[in-house]
Amino acid sequence: MTRYFTITELDNQVEENVEIPQEQNESIPSNVTANPRENIISTTITIEKNPESIDELSTIEKLDTTTIIDHSSTLLISSITNTCSTGRRLVLTTSSLDENQKSQFRLFITRFDISTSSTVDSSTTHVIVNENSSLVCPLTGKIIQGIARHLFIVSYRWLNECLSQETIIDERPYEIRGDTSLGSDHGGMRRSRLTSSYLLDKYSICLRCLSNDCAPLQTIEQVQELVELCGARLVRNFSEIKTLDKDRQMVLVLGINGFSGGEKKRKALLDTCQQFNVRCVNIHWLLISIAKFDIQPFENYDINQV
Repeated sequence: MTRYFTITELDNQVEENVEIPQEQNESIPSNVTANPRENIISTTITIEKNPESIDELSTIEKLDTTTIIDHSSTLLISSITNTCSTGRRLVLTTSSLDENQKSQFRLFITRFDISTSSTVDSSTTHVIVNENSSLVCPLTGKIIQGIARHLFIVSYRWLNECLSQETIIDERPYEIRGDTSLGSDHGGMRRSRLTSSYLLDKYSICLRCLSNDCAPLQTIEQVQELVELCGARLVRNFSEIKTLDKDRQMVLVLGINGFSGGEKKRKALLDTCQQFNVRCVNIHWLLISIAKFDIQPFENYDINQV
């Protein structure tokens, strides 16, 4: 019997929005420089074996480790310290901040003349989140969107330290390591940021869920965007399965509540999936795979187990 987790839906709350001041009073000094060699950090990522149950995270078995040289800090590209590692200006959005943290966020963007976005889009460079002292945060829709776009997911404490030192500092020590739903150290945020590859480029995905059945995302369009951002072919009509590229695994993704039709239609759908080698899974397979930036086993989310 498969057990499912609950993803925090804090991004849907009204208080999530941060009011941006109309006036930008100061800009950061332009004489701040950084030595790229001094900012290169060698770290180790642990590759995890997926547990049989999402709830039994303590049973994860460590398989091996891979040493990665991380040279993608905001500080490595430009001496103009309100630009990021891609050469673009910093554009920040927030997720699940409390009122005190929102106040610090407003102070930060005013002090350093930083741009903001209310949503996660192509201009966004960082998602600033609430977290505990272990760099673990609630898993929200914005965070999943940020991971799909290979963005920095960073603790609000980075803002505080920048304000304290009166300069933009290296954000990597404040990068989120895990979340309260899937585990404290799964590393999906960093794993996504350090690669330009597409997570789902070997899959064709057909979505059969409604906007009220895909939390923590707010609309089916947001889920469709995730699918395409991760490199999968988005199949809009299930009848297309007969003509699809056989080099891609076809996946039918149902909503949180599973199949909504009667038993006869359910059986017909599953028979068709079996005939054309289509995997039929709950939407949690898609969301957790993106959040961990690691393809999850179909068996844990097979619709027959729901």
